[in-house]
Amino acid sequence: MTFDLNLLIPLHALLNERNVTKAAERASVGQPAMSASLAKLRRYFNDPLLVREGRGMALTPVAVSLLGPVDDIITRISDTVSLNARFEPSAQRRQFTVAASDYASIILLRPLLAELQRDSIDVELRIASLAKGFTEGLRKSQYDLVIWPPALPHEELDKFSSQLLFSDSFVAVVDRDNPDVGDVLTAKQLRTIPYVQIEAQSTTLADVRLKELHTPPNVAVTTENFTSAACLVAGTRMTTVIPKRLHATVGAPIGLRAVDLETPMPPLIEAMYWHPQNTANAANRWLREQIRRISLTLE
Repeated sequence: MTFDLNLLIPLHALLNERNVTKAAERASVGQPAMSASLAKLRRYFNDPLLVREGRGMALTPVAVSLLGPVDDIITRISDTVSLNARFEPSAQRRQFTVAASDYASIILLRPLLAELQRDSIDVELRIASLAKGFTEGLRKSQYDLVIWPPALPHEELDKFSSQLLFSDSFVAVVDRDNPDVGDVLTAKQLRTIPYVQIEAQSTTLADVRLKELHTPPNVAVTTENFTSAACLVAGTRMTTVIPKRLHATVGAPIGLRAVDLETPMPPLIEAMYWHPQNTANAANRWLREQIRRISLTLE
């Protein structure tokens, strides 16, 4: 029996999503059409390919054996047809959607926007928050890129392509006139001075580190991002921990000063993630190149 090449895209989607509904969304077809493709694939391979396991679906051994080769085929086809493709922003207006934190938006995307406007490059950048389920937007290609610190585990992001961008360090910040804190914020002070904690899609690396070291801060208020935390500290005797570059950009102008932390902190490393099917996409590749170029200036 000759394999119908029209089934290659549905097969790739089913093997990666392990769910008919999600595979249909990934391939931009209706669920009935994907179910029909699965039925044809089962007849061709004489194997169910997807079987019920608990509340979800799992790949059969035959399907597992197909996963790598089919991924390679799709990647080669995509690379081949996109080999000479170029994205010319001057010739075609394009909207890009990037999911990013306030920190990444200010430190990385703001300089990019400044360059695009300076060079009169006519693209629109939509910045989405890292709200719950942001990987779903990436999977459905609603987001072109997601910027996320890989040190914060997120198992769903492991399915996507990625590239490291830049690193930063953490500092504590207090009001410029805070009389309680000198040049170093001690572990004891962290446990006693009112603290602004950040809880958004997940906690920050700094707060994870404090928890690991059994140094719980004296939480007085909780907010959703670094920038609002910094603004809440200004004019008070509170403190918080934010990335050093963010303090230099927004902290100092609102009257904050940075102090070293007695408690050692891990570096903050940011990476960009994208759907593998967009690796060779000319527009997506252009956007990744621009962001990567800006990130190199930060290092």
